Amino acid sequence: MRQRNALSGRLAFGQGCLVLAVQLLVPSYVLVHIALTPPQTAMLSTRMPRHPTSISASDSAVSRQFSAGYSSNARPNREASLRKTSRSASRRDILASGASAAVGADTFVLKSEEKKNVDLFDRNSPGVVFITNEEITFLQSNDSDSIDVYERDTAGTGWIYDTEGRIVTNLHVVKGANILIVRFIDGTQVNATVVGADPGTDVAVLQVDVPPKVASKLLQPLTRGCSGNLKVGQEVFAIGNPFGLDQTLTKGIISAVGRTVPSKVDGGRPIQGAIQTDAAINPGNSGGPLFNTDGNVIGMNTEIVSPSGASAGIGFAVPIDTVSARVLQILKYGYVRRPSLGVYLAADGIAEKVSGQPGGVVAGLQSPSAAGTAGVQIGDIILQIDDTRTKSINDVYAALDMHLPGESVTLQILRPQ
Repeated sequence: MRQRNALSGRLAFGQGCLVLAVQLLVPSYVLVHIALTPPQTAMLSTRMPRHPTSISASDSAVSRQFSAGYSSNARPNREASLRKTSRSASRRDILASGASAAVGADTFVLKSEEKKNVDLFDRNSPGVVFITNEEITFLQSNDSDSIDVYERDTAGTGWIYDTEGRIVTNLHVVKGANILIVRFIDGTQVNATVVGADPGTDVAVLQVDVPPKVASKLLQPLTRGCSGNLKVGQEVFAIGNPFGLDQTLTKGIISAVGRTVPSKVDGGRPIQGAIQTDAAINPGNSGGPLFNTDGNVIGMNTEIVSPSGASAGIGFAVPIDTVSARVLQILKYGYVRRPSLGVYLAADGIAEKVSGQPGGVVAGLQSPSAAGTAGVQIGDIILQIDDTRTKSINDVYAALDMHLPGESVTLQILRPQ
């Protein structure tokens, strides 16, 4: 049985713990153009007959029945005449009901709530774009004298951030792209380049160049709201391109707030504070905006939980406050400057097995390592960062995300022996 070594530094919080002040470093980043989205779905269109055509077809069929039935009797009796009269009356009823339906359709008026939904879509749909990711891969074939070329097109959604031509989307939408194409609501298509990205929150910023004469028409930025005061139960709307069907509006509510979900492009760092919604989000919605009833963007749709791959009523969006903060850093530095302790952490659960307390086990030290410089050793268990209890790796990342590179934090660690 391992015994705990009671370390008492001059800033010790309690028996058995060592408190160290650590200055956070800026880790080195390599920006890779990355992303993954659902393949476009080919749609088959079926021409449906219009109602007048259906009625005419039915009328012709009835007329043929009448003619055949009447001519089959050399002397039509009273019963046949009654049958004909009855059928004629039914025909008149059908035509009359069709006329009534037509009048009803002409006089339909949108209800007040429907008007709000329509207005929200009309105001914001020009600010939502369709993104196509063309990925080309070259592989050496079995025949050494030739190369195989593989092409794959995937699609997603983005939204206009400002009048300078910046488009915000998910990083996994543009991952691995050789060619990025942005299509606006009027069908105009332009090429896009990646300005920068943050794998930890799945945020990417694109740049498009549009002719000055149409810039004011195409670049209609969405209004950003606030995600700090969201309430479970409030209504939300999503606009996106599910399965390649552009400009699709869906509606739901906020099912939960403060969720922690894994990033699709950074398996080690989870997305904190995600918004959960039951608004239909499907493959192709990734990178699209989530609106409140005022039409302000409160989140960016990023992933779903589904056994089938389609919407199951559990979707997640990155809060707009998080998105805005990441975009500002990307526009300034080209990437997000995140603080780092300079340590590798072991899997969750190990700390409790070896010490009886949950925490983050230091499995290795990076070079350089802010924690190592402060005295942290391999095998130490991080129990607390400042006032935040760290029971898991997610807790460690969440605590660090509250700081900027260059700031100092206080670690409370346990050193099993």
